[in-house]
Amino acid sequence: MESTDPFDRQICIDGWDQKKITEQIAFVMGVGGLGCTVAFALARLGIKKIILWDKDKVDITNLNRQILFSMADIGRPKVDAAHDGLKFHLIGKTEVVKVNEDILLNWELAVKYAKESTVLFNNIDIGAYFDYACLSLAKSLAIPYAAGSSYSRQWIVEYFSGNKGSTSFSFENAVGKKEIFDMLSPNKIQFYKTLDFVEADDNPPTRTIGSNVLVASTAGLMTVNAWLQQLLGFTMPNFTKFDLADFWKPEGMIAWPAPETEEDTKK
Repeated sequence: MESTDPFDRQICIDGWDQKKITEQIAFVMGVGGLGCTVAFALARLGIKKIILWDKDKVDITNLNRQILFSMADIGRPKVDAAHDGLKFHLIGKTEVVKVNEDILLNWELAVKYAKESTVLFNNIDIGAYFDYACLSLAKSLAIPYAAGSSYSRQWIVEYFSGNKGSTSFSFENAVGKKEIFDMLSPNKIQFYKTLDFVEADDNPPTRTIGSNVLVASTAGLMTVNAWLQQLLGFTMPNFTKFDLADFWKPEGMIAWPAPETEEDTKK
């Protein structure tokens, strides 16, 4: 007898827990190249709720990689266009909330949404201090955090499990002004109304390094994958870097800390 459950083909995966997935609330910060794919994947997985946050509008140059938008969306707020674009992918009972605000100037509201979430996805390209702030927030709330970035042919995913005593790449390798990192510590991060003191990185514009749907969507999917596999009981690295053109070479993929092999456990 043919199933009438849209999630039938994932429920049969060994170790899958659809009930646990339907209880998850994801705060998706940034709905661009990665954020669109993150939201799309979460909708297709069938989680309980997706909170979309972005301040920008859709530009024609976004369309080659930001998969929830079309030509008709140019000039619209990204959260509105993403909310509409997700309607085609809501195969379960997922609720979608949208927030069209500057997250640095409305940090108090962001904290409110984070407190009702079970995972944070950071796809906002502000810089290392903001990434540290989001990670601190996840640490203070003891919930998972996943962040992705992509450029040219490479993508990076950072993951924090939310477990007590666990760490992350950005915390272990923070580079910048100590006084700002101190202000962004887990014991302080929930209590700011704004993060107007957070400095942006001097990142080159996307046009100078390039991006496309392959690298952006792969990064978005692997960002969700890091969280999902941990949710289902697997141990994931805190940091992964992957090159689409030479991933089969030793230098083409980096994972930190590297997952243990059977040979490692024998030592």
